Parts: sequence; C-alpha cells; structure tokens
Amino acid sequence: MVSIKDVAKLANVSVTVVSKALNGYTDVNEQTRQKVMKAAEELKYSPNMLAKNLKQKVAKSIALIFSNFERADGKDGVLVQIMSGVFEAANKHKYEVVIYTRSLSEQQDKSYWKFCKEHKISGAIITGLKTTDPYFQEIIDSDLPCVVIDTMLSGANTGSISTDNVLAAQQAVEHFIDKGHRNIGMMNGHEFAVVSKQRLEGYQKALELHGIPYDDRLVINADFSETKAYEMTEGFLQEYPHMTGVFMSSDLMAIGFMRRCHELGVQIPDQISVMGFDDIVLSSYMMPKLSTVRQDFHEISFTAFEQVIDILENKQKGTHIFVPFKIVDRDTIKVLQSP
Repeated sequence: MVSIKDVAKLANVSVTVVSKALNGYTDVNEQTRQKVMKAAEELKYSPNMLAKNLKQKVAKSIALIFSNFERADGKDGVLVQIMSGVFEAANKHKYEVVIYTRSLSEQQDKSYWKFCKEHKISGAIITGLKTTDPYFQEIIDSDLPCVVIDTMLSGANTGSISTDNVLAAQQAVEHFIDKGHRNIGMMNGHEFAVVSKQRLEGYQKALELHGIPYDDRLVINADFSETKAYEMTEGFLQEYPHMTGVFMSSDLMAIGFMRRCHELGVQIPDQISVMGFDDIVLSSYMMPKLSTVRQDFHEISFTAFEQVIDILENKQKGTHIFVPFKIVDRDTIKVLQSP
C-alpha cells in the first residue's frame, strides 16, 4: 500500500508539504504542488479519505459520476432511478452524495482518480462508462473504492454491477421463439458498450440453442438512440421483409422503431413484433404497450452503493454482482402458428 511517505520521497519534499499540497493549502508554491501531484498520480496514491473525514468530523462523501453525460437525454428516466437508489443507500449509511458529470473531453483532461482525490471523495459509483474511455483500465487498478454500473470488471478496490445481459437477451429472444418466430432481427447499441456485446451474445445463444442460423445482416446498430432507430427502421424492414420480429437493446430504440412503423402503416404486432430492453416508464404508455426486459435501476444503484461501502469500510475485495431482471410481456409480440 502506497503511503504519503512514498509520495514525499518521490517528490523530494517533506510529508508536511505533501499533505498541504494535496489539501490545497495556499502556502505551497505552484511548482511544488505540481511536483507533489505528479508523484501522487504516478504512485496511484489515494489517501484514506474516510479516516480523514471522520477525524475532521466532516461529512463522508461518495461521488456519483455520470460518464459521457453529454450523450444522455434523460428521456428514459434511467438517471433519475439511479440517483434514487444511490440516495436511499446513502441515507441508510449516513453518507453525503456528490454528483459529478464527466464528458469525454473532461476525462481526457483529468483522470477519475485525480478528479476524486482533488475533491476529497471516499469512493465512487460510475455509470455511462465505455470500454474506449481514456481511464477505463485506471479504474480497475485504482486504490479508490469504486463500483461501475453496466460493465463487468473487478479489482482489489473496484467492483461492478449489472443485469445479466447475456441471459436477459437470451430469454427475450426465446420469448419470440416460444411464440413461433424464427426470423428475428436485432437492433443493438454500439460496439463500444459492454452491454451491447453481452446482449448480442445472448441473442446469438438463443438462436443457436433453437437451431436457428445466425445471420449477421439481421443485426444493426442504432447507438441506443431513438432518433437513429427511427431513421434506420424503413431501410431495415425493406431489406429484410421476411423478419417477423425485432429484439431491441433499449426501449428508446424500440420507441423510435415503433413510431416509424406507425408512419409507414406497418402494424405492430400483426406485421412485425417488437421486444424492448429496460422497461422505462414510456414503455407502458406506448400504443400498443411495449413488451420488454425490465431492469431494476433503483436496485442496481442501491446495490452499487452497498458494494462501495463494503470495499471502503469492510475491506472486502471488489466483485461483479448481477441484479435480477424480468421479461414483461405486453402487447407487441404476436403468436405465430408453428411452422
């Protein structure tokens, strides 16, 4: 475990100077401060902020970091559910929650580790992280207790939490198959999202288990975007008219698809069946009501906070946790006669 003495030695300054530099004291000149910060970052030094906060009798803080925030439009209500779960857990454990939004450009300017250290954060929950983000690997190796939502990674101080996306996608596609469908397309998110890869794997697994050949032409990416799904729908349907159903990697894409189908006069589910993923509030208000996979985002974020506490206070190692999901059968999947 790296200590403040190691930082002082590398920076060639005293422990007192390191402490003052890291805590923003004004009597440390900028050149020395930068030297200390560089040494601390090289050594991945993260002070025990929990012990320090307790000693100074100030609020214990956990950061809720929304990565790639500029891509979120809030229409699906997921961010609100995530915040709700985090705040409930924070209240239970008597922690303060600090919300930060991080754009891709901000990630490039400052790492998660440095960002949290400068703001005296005890631990962090991160959502919206992509495998291509500049500091993806840094999170795994960090000394800062951290749990990432919707990916699969673990380290001594790092955990993750998600729905079992492979199994959920498999069961969603099998729901089509059980109702007589064999020509099933998929509208996925993007190749840099862990959940996209997992849901594609589940889609492929369901087809394989039921003896249905996988055709990669029936899988398209719409970036989890309602607008892109809307724009791609007509071409997708025209190019593959034999499809009887489409599995969507998000409800927002399903909504975009359904809107365009309505404009084209394509009847759902009589002419094309649809299954979404998430069970956002809007799903049950669609006409017809959208069949989907329900993710419990409140429980996901609540459990993420609990794992941060386990790592921080109980010295447990990070791990990956699956939160249960449910197939919600509403009105968008037609029962076909068996071939």
